[in-house]
Amino acid sequence: MINLFFALILIVFIILSARKLLWGLGMIIVLLPSYLWRFNILGLPTTFLELMIVIIFLLWLIKEKRYKKINFSFQKNNTNKVPQVLRILLGLWILASLLALLTNFNWNTLGLWRAYFLEPLMFFLVFIYTVKDQKDWRVIINSLGLLLAWLFTVAMYQNFTDWNYIGAYNFPNVKRLTGPFTYPNALSLLTAPLAAFFFGLWLYSKDKLFNWHYLLLFVFGLSLAIMTVSQGAIVAIAFSLFLALILAKKIRKWTRVIFTLFLSGLFIVATKINFNPNLNLESSSLDIRFNQWQETIRLLADNFFLGTGLNGYQKALAYYHQNDWLEIYLYPHNIFLNFWTELGILGLIIFIALIIYILYLLKKIFRAKNYLALALAMMWMVWLIHGLVDVPYFKNDLSVLFFIMLGLTFIVANNKKDVQT
Repeated sequence: MINLFFALILIVFIILSARKLLWGLGMIIVLLPSYLWRFNILGLPTTFLELMIVIIFLLWLIKEKRYKKINFSFQKNNTNKVPQVLRILLGLWILASLLALLTNFNWNTLGLWRAYFLEPLMFFLVFIYTVKDQKDWRVIINSLGLLLAWLFTVAMYQNFTDWNYIGAYNFPNVKRLTGPFTYPNALSLLTAPLAAFFFGLWLYSKDKLFNWHYLLLFVFGLSLAIMTVSQGAIVAIAFSLFLALILAKKIRKWTRVIFTLFLSGLFIVATKINFNPNLNLESSSLDIRFNQWQETIRLLADNFFLGTGLNGYQKALAYYHQNDWLEIYLYPHNIFLNFWTELGILGLIIFIALIIYILYLLKKIFRAKNYLALALAMMWMVWLIHGLVDVPYFKNDLSVLFFIMLGLTFIVANNKKDVQT
């Protein structure tokens, strides 16, 4: 059962959400890691994060009387805030997830489907109907800032004490912070996109001294990427900074030269990488990733359409795994292979379509000269590049973060007011 502390937080959440749904959304964002608080309700396992999402969704249905307006039509409807294209994409997204669930059905998988697909989509619906203008999205931005700030504080406390220390990430191994999580990348995957987002906000702001807190939040996020020793996060943030550099007005005319020099440097570095296909205890993480991707491709050759089903990758890969001493991870650690194995080819196609739709939204935002354009572009770049070598979606908080990012991008792109600042 929920202890008294969690019960008090839940009561506060219900009161705030009942008074103003926007406050409830902000509280969910600040408490994204609350999926770590697990318990049973009437014998059914759940998490604090899931409980908050279900509660705010029900309040939204009742308070806004949305239950009277539920419509599953994919036809054009000007009264529906979700445009036809996005409705179709999200409908197919849920369909692909249901097929993945049925491909590898069990009670544990059902819980994962609920946490990774159903509840994030419930959150997304409340989000886009509740967040309406610049005043509202500032609440969301401030909530993201609070999330990043308290995670940094907890990580620093861990760094100078022995709280939540995990042997695998401490002396004599390389020291890597985990914060409240059980492994370092859980922290960096959540905070790295936010670091880039706040740097973009600070860089665009006219009064950079007044908006010093955005720069501070970026420093927090960058520090976490370094102290978790997350190479993927560090490289992704570096790419986002490069994007900011080439988009800066003062040097835009030098973009082609800078881009050419950057690609040349990247090519030189790439040629220096010593990829060893014969794995041993001295193999780098990149060697291990390449080996894992090769095994995954062989797996997908035999499971092209359906993949392995939701949460079926680890078991299915055992047949193709050649190094018994090497751990089989839960996912392939590549965003495209992740979705292909979990959701099948349909899921991969829908994911790519969603990325294209996001690029379309970002183009609209840049054309409108919205002050969030650079920040959103940098955030998505970090998310996507980090995802090339990791798993930025298949976790309770990360799946909700994806829909926060999508929701904020969608709202800003379709806002008719407050487009410039």
